[in-house]
Amino acid sequence: PVGTPTPMIQDILLVNSGTSPAWADTNANGIWGGYQGEGAKTVLPSKAGAKISMRLVPNQTPEAVAKLFEKHVKKLCPKTMQIRVTTLHGAYPAITDITTKEITAAANALEKVFKKKPLFAREGGSIPVVATFEKLLGLKSVLMGFGLDSDAIHSPNEHFKLANFHRGIKSTALFFDELAKLS
Repeated sequence: PVGTPTPMIQDILLVNSGTSPAWADTNANGIWGGYQGEGAKTVLPSKAGAKISMRLVPNQTPEAVAKLFEKHVKKLCPKTMQIRVTTLHGAYPAITDITTKEITAAANALEKVFKKKPLFAREGGSIPVVATFEKLLGLKSVLMGFGLDSDAIHSPNEHFKLANFHRGIKSTALFFDELAKLS
């Protein structure tokens, strides 16, 4: 992208090395207010709303972040207005250590099936159950993705190639073989 301080390939190498930082982020997923019908009206809205989501990083909790967000938003609100913040749900963050023997086993399996070394990409996809499983089971997770950026996940034209579905099955079976070699 224009204006990036480092070339894109350097960013990819940082991610691949596992040394790129995990960034928390805040997104406005929807904003509404004022006149919503056809045509134009120059009315001042009596109500407005927004849906906000946040991606957490280690050492943050959904409860603490929600309280800090509410406190900050209320501090910004003029005294002549009212504001209400409703927390819908929260999930704890999880980051996978790519230096574990289990991740090495997964990488070996993926390389055998795809005939290329896997690229370790720190993704922001939210899978809330990962942190829950890790806490309850006392085990670290291994996440293997078989979709492509072009699959348009969560969009009207979402799709998934059958070839990658079958490669995913083979990779998972080989992963279990690789894990068995560890014990």
